[in-house]
Amino acid sequence: MIKLKVAYTRVFNFLIHRYFELRFKKNKEILAKNFENGRFAIEVFSKMGFGANLIWVLEILAFCEEKNLTPYIKFRNPSKRVGATSFSEFIKVQPQNLKSTSVKYAAIRNFSELNFSNLWDYNARLTIERAHFLVKKYIILDPQLLREVNTFEALNFKGHTVIGIHYRGTDKITEAPAVRYEAVLSVMQQQIIEKKKELKFFIASDDQGFVDFVRKNIPESALIIRSLKRSGNGKPIHISFKNYRAVNREALVDCLLLSKCSKLYKTASILSGCSVIFNPQLEVEMLNEPYPEYRFFPEKFLISKPKI
Repeated sequence: MIKLKVAYTRVFNFLIHRYFELRFKKNKEILAKNFENGRFAIEVFSKMGFGANLIWVLEILAFCEEKNLTPYIKFRNPSKRVGATSFSEFIKVQPQNLKSTSVKYAAIRNFSELNFSNLWDYNARLTIERAHFLVKKYIILDPQLLREVNTFEALNFKGHTVIGIHYRGTDKITEAPAVRYEAVLSVMQQQIIEKKKELKFFIASDDQGFVDFVRKNIPESALIIRSLKRSGNGKPIHISFKNYRAVNREALVDCLLLSKCSKLYKTASILSGCSVIFNPQLEVEMLNEPYPEYRFFPEKFLISKPKI
């Protein structure tokens, strides 16, 4: 069975590679025609997590804003998992009133495949204020999801000082130093001493072990924790979980709820970093910081002196 899976993966990857070889030749023609019509239509085949995909959307929007082009953006996970196109269902880009059925999309896996003469440097040029402007101008969030977020906030946040805690427990040790559970607990306990009874913590994490640890050491009455599937084996859920729609949905809900907190303590993660894009006034303290080669937008603007 294992050999069969390995063989299937190799064949699948070969076909994807071949597909993009052919599409690479076609992209130039598609891009040129769309530029003539004042639009930029791009379909991104991405295995990245929700936060990284959202940053790519902002880079594309920054390009379109600069070039005065109408953006048409699709994201697709190159797998057979449920919800492979769900990112674009939850993050929609205006204008929605224009018919796009006849628009042809250039397909890429990374921006270098656009083959532009100038270097694609829009990540380096983004600021939190600029990203917030682009979100407000172009992005439409799923209305049903927004209602869920607002209802959750009203039921759980109202009347309390809510501090967000985001602990990324999977696949970040190559990008930033690991943070011990006990170190995060120390920060939380200090906040309890300072703010006392009115304080609650909204816990967002992909690590079930961290959630269990917090529940053992902090009173349940002080915790706000959503019921959802988390990783129990250290593998990132955006790669290992089969229902990609659920992964994208829960990531966006967590990101928006973190943006509504009074303050956010976070480990290195683009997902929670995106919370400041939705709320630029959010106070953020990093519990670690990415290694120099991984300091991209928006994390690079959140680094000062790590709390621990």
